[in-house]
Amino acid sequence: MGTHMIYNPIKLSEIVEKNVVYLSNGKIFRKYYRFRATKFYGGSSTGDIVGCNLSCKYCWSLGTNTSPAIKGIGFYVDPEEAALRLLSIASQKSFKYIRLSGGEPTIGFDHILQLLKNISKSALFDKIRFILETNGILIGYKKNYAGELSKFPFVTVRVSLKGCSPNEFNAITGAGEEFYDYQLKAIKYLFENNVDTIVAITISFCNKDSFSRLVQQLLELGEDIIDRIELEVVKLYPSIAKRLCKSKIYPWIAIDPRKNVLLRGEAIERILREGCRGNVDKDPSRSQGRLNI
Repeated sequence: MGTHMIYNPIKLSEIVEKNVVYLSNGKIFRKYYRFRATKFYGGSSTGDIVGCNLSCKYCWSLGTNTSPAIKGIGFYVDPEEAALRLLSIASQKSFKYIRLSGGEPTIGFDHILQLLKNISKSALFDKIRFILETNGILIGYKKNYAGELSKFPFVTVRVSLKGCSPNEFNAITGAGEEFYDYQLKAIKYLFENNVDTIVAITISFCNKDSFSRLVQQLLELGEDIIDRIELEVVKLYPSIAKRLCKSKIYPWIAIDPRKNVLLRGEAIERILREGCRGNVDKDPSRSQGRLNI
């Protein structure tokens, strides 16, 4: 699975926060790199933030979240201005949803709280649903985060699980296996605090057994959770195909975004070989350290 050094995403969060967050006159400023209208959720006002605590090999925005990149990209916005920009887009486009994307929004958590407070003061807030897209690690690490989010009934937290097991989590992110459980703790804390929660699972990197175990773990939190699970399939954009190939991580199912078709088996092999420019063994069994999922 490569020779990259295993890292601690909680400590990385602290390092990243110093580069993307600062306090001035009681306001928590956060780095963004754009505000835009997107098609997600049937139309959503989106703020793309800078900085993450994971380095997922299938992440579309990994290039903007590396250590050198976060220092040179983006601009600081205070919670009031961020709320105004997001609400303005939502109003102009008649969107119901507002979301933050591109990085990990729980880094600089107080910015989120101040942002939500500003949105709640808006005349539009009762027509808006705020979707907090997160990997859940910091919510699982700091239980009080779930309690703070419960104060805002218009919030939905979408926890994106990275793999279905600690081993898959490590292969996908490069982070220590022991941090996988913080994602599950986040879901537990959110449910305990009655926060509207969606659990997103990218099944491309899960095998049958790990997926089955994960679903059983989730069901232990409550049978209703089954209706809150969303299954996703990785899209093999060229940069992602190259990254997965070089890391020897091979999804069992994927989407070719160029043709918008579902791929399996040899079709995935072919795209990943293109990504590695022919450096992938044709016979999967010849790739030592390769993770076949």
